[in-house]
Amino acid sequence: MRCVRVHFTKTGRMIYVSHLDVNRMMTRAVRRAELPMWYTEGFNPHPYIAFALPLSLGQSSECEFMDIKIETDMTNEEIKKRLSPVMPEGVRILSVGEPDGNINEITAASYSVNLEFASHEDAERFYSGAISALDGDELMAEKMGKKGHRKVLKQVNLIEQIYKKSLSLDGCCINLELTVAAGNTVNLNPALLTETLEKQIGIIPESQRITRTGIIFKGE
Repeated sequence: MRCVRVHFTKTGRMIYVSHLDVNRMMTRAVRRAELPMWYTEGFNPHPYIAFALPLSLGQSSECEFMDIKIETDMTNEEIKKRLSPVMPEGVRILSVGEPDGNINEITAASYSVNLEFASHEDAERFYSGAISALDGDELMAEKMGKKGHRKVLKQVNLIEQIYKKSLSLDGCCINLELTVAAGNTVNLNPALLTETLEKQIGIIPESQRITRTGIIFKGE
């Protein structure tokens, strides 16, 4: 038995498919691909599949991956060859290889956020306000968290969860490149950041596209 990491995209209509449904879809896909999967033991055996960092609904990704376990010496190229034809539209297998980081040691993720405004003037005002807010020491937002076994609404400083940022203005559009906290302990959804900026600046874009472009492990 060996563990294999499958990298794939999630684009187009697939951005509206939940993480739970992606899990179900991939479970069906590995069966249709007739991969020699390793199955869990117990009353209800199922193929071992582990996903990294669930993607929020409505966001696309160029860097999703899942770990699977297979029981034979099937090559990575053969696994890719079998999986590619059974993927739905919007999911493309990028590569298959050995795991290069522990799923439990994800510390950050990179995103590209594109905001389109009704006018160049609105875009300029939002751009100036966003630069001022992101260069400050504090940008507070309300976020659901846990207190014991209860879910509670708490105040968080988003600036502490932003590791890198870059903004550019092009006509009516703003592009925001981000590297933010991600993983089991702290996880910043870029949608929360843009929502907080909208409230503070007082301008709402006509459209928003968020794409995950990278996942970063501890030590990278």
